[in-house]
Amino acid sequence: MARPRSEEKRDTILAAAIELIAEHGLGAATAEIAKVAQVPHGSVFTYFGTKSALLNELYVELKTELSEAILEAMPGDGDVRGQLHHLWVRWTDWGVSNPPKRRTLAQLGVSDQITGTSRKAAAVVAGPAVEIVGRARSSGALRDAPLAYVGALVETMAGTTIDFMIQDSSNAERIRDAGFKALWQALR
Repeated sequence: MARPRSEEKRDTILAAAIELIAEHGLGAATAEIAKVAQVPHGSVFTYFGTKSALLNELYVELKTELSEAILEAMPGDGDVRGQLHHLWVRWTDWGVSNPPKRRTLAQLGVSDQITGTSRKAAAVVAGPAVEIVGRARSSGALRDAPLAYVGALVETMAGTTIDFMIQDSSNAERIRDAGFKALWQALR
C-alpha cells in the first residue's frame, strides 16, 4: 500500500523548484530539485507525475499567491483609481519581497509547458484584479484593446517597476509611485 502524501513534502519540492528555476531557468533538473528538497528523486514524480505537471502546479500556485496578495484588503468603495493603486502597491510589494517567486513566475508565464487549463485556472483566481484593470481602461486609449493585451502591458510595467525598486531600494517608493502614475496615464 502506498504511503499517504505529505503536504509538507509537496511544499518542500515546490520551494526547491522555485529556488532552482529562479536561479537556473526552466531547465532545472528534477534530480536537482529533489536534492535541494532533500527528498528521493522519485518523490518528485510521486507528487507531480511529470516535470510538466510540477511546472503547471507551480504556475497556478504562484499566480494564486500573487492574486491573493493583490486582493487582500482591497477597498470595496468602487473607486477604480484607488483600487488600481492598491493593486499596484500590493503587486510591487509582493515582487520586491519575493524575487525568486517573481522570476520563476515570469519564466513560467512564457513557457509553452504551461497548459491552457493551468492558464485558465490562474485567470479565474486573478479575475477580480483583471476586472479592476478592465474598469480602469474603460475610457482611455486602450479601451478597445483586448483585455489580455492590456493585462500583459500592466504585468510588464509591474515587472519593470519591481526590478528597478530592487536595484535602487533607497528610491523604491518613488519608483513605485512613478510606475503607478505611468500606468494610470496609460489606462486613462
